[in-house]
Amino acid sequence: MMNEPTSTRLRGFLRRPTPEQVTKLAEAEYLHLTPAEAEMYATAIDGLLGAMDRLDELDAGERQRRWLTRDPGRKPTAAEDPFNAFVRLCTVAGADGGPLAGTKVGVKDNLALAGVPITNGSRTASYTPTTDAVTVERLLDAGATIVGKLNLDDFSSSGTGESAFFAPARNPHNRTRSAGGSSGGTGSAVASGHIDLGLGVDQGGSARIPASFCGVVSLKATHGLIPSAGVTHIDHSIDFVCPIARTVKMTAIASDVLFGHDDRDAQWVRGLSDVDRCEDALDQGVAGMRIAVLSEGVLAELCEPDVLAAFERAVQSLADAGAVIERVSIPLWAEAWPIQLSLLVHLGWAMAQSEGMGWGHLGEIDEARAHGYALVRRLEADSFPPFIKVWLVAGRYLHEEYFSTMYAKAQNLRLALIRQLDEAFESVDLIVMPTTPHVAPELLDEALGEEALLQRGTTMVANTSPTNLSGHPSLAVPTGLDREGLPTSIQIVAPRFADARTFQAGAVIEEAVGLLPPPLSSNTSSDIRVTA
Repeated sequence: MMNEPTSTRLRGFLRRPTPEQVTKLAEAEYLHLTPAEAEMYATAIDGLLGAMDRLDELDAGERQRRWLTRDPGRKPTAAEDPFNAFVRLCTVAGADGGPLAGTKVGVKDNLALAGVPITNGSRTASYTPTTDAVTVERLLDAGATIVGKLNLDDFSSSGTGESAFFAPARNPHNRTRSAGGSSGGTGSAVASGHIDLGLGVDQGGSARIPASFCGVVSLKATHGLIPSAGVTHIDHSIDFVCPIARTVKMTAIASDVLFGHDDRDAQWVRGLSDVDRCEDALDQGVAGMRIAVLSEGVLAELCEPDVLAAFERAVQSLADAGAVIERVSIPLWAEAWPIQLSLLVHLGWAMAQSEGMGWGHLGEIDEARAHGYALVRRLEADSFPPFIKVWLVAGRYLHEEYFSTMYAKAQNLRLALIRQLDEAFESVDLIVMPTTPHVAPELLDEALGEEALLQRGTTMVANTSPTNLSGHPSLAVPTGLDREGLPTSIQIVAPRFADARTFQAGAVIEEAVGLLPPPLSSNTSSDIRVTA
C-alpha cells in the first residue's frame, strides 16, 4: 500500500528529552518549571516525538530529474576563466530543441544544479543537490546547456564581489574594477561572452548591480513570477532569481521561459494567471506612454555626473520615440535601504534559525540541504562573511532586547512604500532612474579585513533595494560608457505583473544606445565546456 513502510524499524530516531533538558529549554522560552513539572512535560513531549517518528516511515514522493546528461566538471584554469567569473565548469545538457536551444548558460553558485556542488561562494562545506532549482529545470526544458556555476559574494552578502571566498570576479571592461555583487560572476561571464545567458539572484540589487557595472541587461521580475525554489534563501519575500544577458531580446526570451507558478515555490504567488509575453513587447515601442523620472532616484548628491548624463540621453530617446516624459516623487524611495536593512537583520536571522528553510510557507524543502545548512551554521559559523555575522548578532539582539518591534515598524513602512508606488502607477506607465548611482568601483588590492568590506558593500543599492521591498518588476539596461569606458545603466520599473512593459522601453533604449562594444580585454574562449 502506498506510504506504508516496507519493513518495521526497531527504534525511532527522536529521543525523549530529559527533565533537565526540558527545564533548560523552558527557561529559554521564559518558563519556570518545578522538577515535577519538568518530568511531566518530558513525558508529554516523549509522546509527541513518538508520533513524529512516523514521518520517517511515510513517502512524500521524489521528483525525478528529467535531464540526465551531466558532467559535474572541475575548477577552471586561469586561461579558461580570465575574469574569475566561474567557480566550476560543468556540462548539463537540456532538450534538443526549444527557445533556448544552443544557448550556453551559467548559474550563480547559490542555485541548485543536481549533481554539481553548490558552494555559496563560501569557505564553508559545499553541498551537492539531488534536484535542480525550478529556474534551472525550466532553462534545460527550453533547450539550454548549463556550462558552469558562477562566482558570487560569500553567501550573497555584499554588492562588490569582494567578500567571495574564491576572490572577486573581474569586470571585463576594466579588470581593476568590480563586476558587482552579489552575482558578479554572472555579470562578468555574460559581458565577456563566455556565456550567452546567466542566472543571478537579487535580494537588494544583486543581479541588477552586476548588470549595471558590466554593461548587460537583467530583469528582476514581479515578486513570485519567477520561482525561487532551489535558491540559498535570505527571505522568501525578497528572493528573486533573475536572467542576465547581453541583449534585451535574450533577456526577454529567458524571462518568458522562467515565468510561471510552480508548486515547489515558497513565494506568495499561487495559481498565477497568464501575463503578457516579454518577447512580444520588443517591437511595440513607447509612443503615447507616460514615463516618469523619479525625483528621488536622480539626485545630484546621489548620482555621479556621467551616470546622470547617460540617463538623460536614454530618457531623451524615449521621448524621441513618442513617450510623454514626466516627473514623480516617491518619498519613501530614499528611505528604502534603512527599511530593508531592518528587515534583512530580522528575516536573515529568522531564516538561519529555520536552517535556511523559512517559516510558514507552502514550498517544497530539500531536507538534506537543510541538514547541511544546520551543520554549517553550528560547526563553521566563524567562517561566515561579515554581513551574515552582523545580521545574526543584530537580529538576535533586536529580538531579545527590543522584542522585534523594529521588524514591525519596517514591515509597515514596506507596505507604505508599496502603496506609494502603486499610487504613482495610477497616472504613469513606467518609472525610470539610474540602476546604480555610480559606475563600477575599483576593487580592493589588498586584504583590508572585514571592517572595510562592511563599509563598501552597500554603496550602490539606493535605486535597486526599493523594488526588492515592493516586488515591482525592474529592468536594467545599459545606457553607454562613462569617460573612463565604464558602463552606465537605466532601471525601468513597471506596475506589478506588467513586466513585459519594461521591455517596450528597454528595446527603444537599446536601439538608441546600441550594444556596448565587446570589452577589449575579454580574451574570450569560444568554448568553456568541460572536455574529456
